[in-house]
Amino acid sequence: MPSLRQLLATHPAILVVDTCATFSEAALWQNTSPCAAHLPAAFHAAVEGEAAHALPQVVAQVLAAARLEIGQLDAVAFCAGPGSVLGIRLAAASVRIWRVTRPGLAVYSYLSLPLLATSAAAAGASVIADARRESWHVVRRDTQTIERLPSTALANAGPLVTPATFRRWSLPPEQNPPADVAYKPADLLAASPDADLFTPAPDPDAFVHEQPSYVTWTPQVHQAPPARPTA
Repeated sequence: MPSLRQLLATHPAILVVDTCATFSEAALWQNTSPCAAHLPAAFHAAVEGEAAHALPQVVAQVLAAARLEIGQLDAVAFCAGPGSVLGIRLAAASVRIWRVTRPGLAVYSYLSLPLLATSAAAAGASVIADARRESWHVVRRDTQTIERLPSTALANAGPLVTPATFRRWSLPPEQNPPADVAYKPADLLAASPDADLFTPAPDPDAFVHEQPSYVTWTPQVHQAPPARPTA
């Protein structure tokens, strides 16, 4: 798994988009200061609202500021989740379209919770995000692996933090409520340029903790119940 610094050693620039939260964010890094401890994005934009409207806006703003077009990009990365499923799928679909425009485009993905786990705000805590049905995605302290646990399993899980701008449906345990922390992808990536967060994504898609299972349904001809005997 390459880091941001390693990607910039391979690509002159990389566009990163993130639609996991209640806002969409785009940032463009250029290989201008490869040895710096902190690697801020050269161009950055964030817009609140649904990804269907916000994502095109932030991408257009960043590319306009950089005086680039999608067809001129060498590499892109997107956040595959966990987070807003609709937003993530829109980001993945956008990346697939961009790759048609730019056939040689290198595509990478990263995960939101391992990224947040690199921050100082998450030090010593497990990072959690809603997984619905009274369950949570969890990255435990000192790991990068995402687990899925029921709310009841978090009661004795130690300190917890959760992205403040992620949507929630499940109730966290009352005995161990998580602390809200900021989720700002561009800032987090800039502060941890050597964290191994990225994965090649030849088939861009949303993060799925478990592949869905399907049951075969066999249709049957409806038969009327037998007639009752008459007296």
